[in-house]
Amino acid sequence: MPALDFPQFLKRYALQLLAVSITDVAPGEVVDKGRRGFLPQGHLQEILVGQSMGFWETELNGANLVYGSVERTISLEGTASLSEMGVEIGGGLKSARSVTFAITGVHARSFMNGPGHASMFSLVPLVNALKKGDREKWKLVNGKWIVTETYYATEATVSFETSGGANLKAQVDEAGGVHVGGNGAIEWTSKKSFTIIENDGVPFGFRGWKV
Repeated sequence: MPALDFPQFLKRYALQLLAVSITDVAPGEVVDKGRRGFLPQGHLQEILVGQSMGFWETELNGANLVYGSVERTISLEGTASLSEMGVEIGGGLKSARSVTFAITGVHARSFMNGPGHASMFSLVPLVNALKKGDREKWKLVNGKWIVTETYYATEATVSFETSGGANLKAQVDEAGGVHVGGNGAIEWTSKKSFTIIENDGVPFGFRGWKV
């Protein structure tokens, strides 16, 4: 099965891309469009006060969204760091020209099902009520997006194209190594590639609605 191009994957599942992969965005987050994608502004929990803690509880879906793989290639010209797809590398990439993520696992986090938990049906009227009930809070959400589901590249192979015979692993390790969110772990498979598993802490994209 041929790999699916990343923009096609986003379009197929109606996903919006987050601008950075160093912030743990979760369902209920308010995000706004930036130059490279959406940026977090704060959580609805700070605006819709009075809800129980359980109202905002989330769960990770156990179903993998992809069959085969999804490929995303990013140019690294002019940068020595990387913060994408839940992977953060603070340095050591000066010899890298590009990086390709071959994603084989994508999982989603959503609000927990059942009475007493947040959902589109409960959040939309609460948010819209701010327009008449609290104009200052309404300004914080008006024109922005409310996240209802977040998506994670839980399994992937990350490969770098480099100039010459650079030992990228050694350069990255010297600069501080590779970091992934949540329970994620990495394993270098060559001097220029590594795999990531259980990368479920920092999402790359989301679904939601625009207020």
